[in-house]
Amino acid sequence: EDCEEDSAPGEEEEEQLLLHVTEGPTDSWHHIKDLDRFFTKISWHSPWNGFACVLLSDVLELVQFLFVVTFSTFLLCCVDYDVLFATRPLNHSHVPERAKVTLPDAVLPAPQCARRLRGSGWLLFLLVLAGAVWLCRLVTALWRLVGFWEIRSFYIRALGIPA
Repeated sequence: EDCEEDSAPGEEEEEQLLLHVTEGPTDSWHHIKDLDRFFTKISWHSPWNGFACVLLSDVLELVQFLFVVTFSTFLLCCVDYDVLFATRPLNHSHVPERAKVTLPDAVLPAPQCARRLRGSGWLLFLLVLAGAVWLCRLVTALWRLVGFWEIRSFYIRALGIPA
C-alpha cells in the first residue's frame, strides 16, 4: 500500500498491466519455477524440428548403442580369427587348400559362441555394465521426452504454434 501512495498516477496502470495474468489455456504454465531451464529447453526444441524428431533421435540412439554392444560381442566371441586370417586351415574336407576363406567359414556355431561368452568373466562384467549404462540412457531419454512433451504442449497451447 505504501508503494501505491508513492507512485505516479500513470504508473499504477502500467504496474497492473505487467502483473496481469490471462485466464485460459496458459494457466497451466504458471507452475514453472526454473524459467531459465524451461527457455533453454524451448531453444533446444526449435533446432530439433519438434517432438517427433527428438523422439526418433533418442530411440535411434538407444538402438545404436544396443547394436554396437551386440556387434562388438559377436566379433569378440563368435568369430574365429585364426580361420579368417588363414593362420589355421579350415577343417572342411571339400575345400581345397588354397580356397578363399569367407566370413561364414570363420563364424563359430552358436553353442560354441555362447560357451566362449560364458567363459569370459570380464566380458560378462562389461556386458552387465553396458546394460546398466543403456538403462541409464533409457531413463534419461524418457526424462528428456517428458520435458520435450511439456515444451510441445507449450508451443501448441500457449503460443498457438502447431506441431
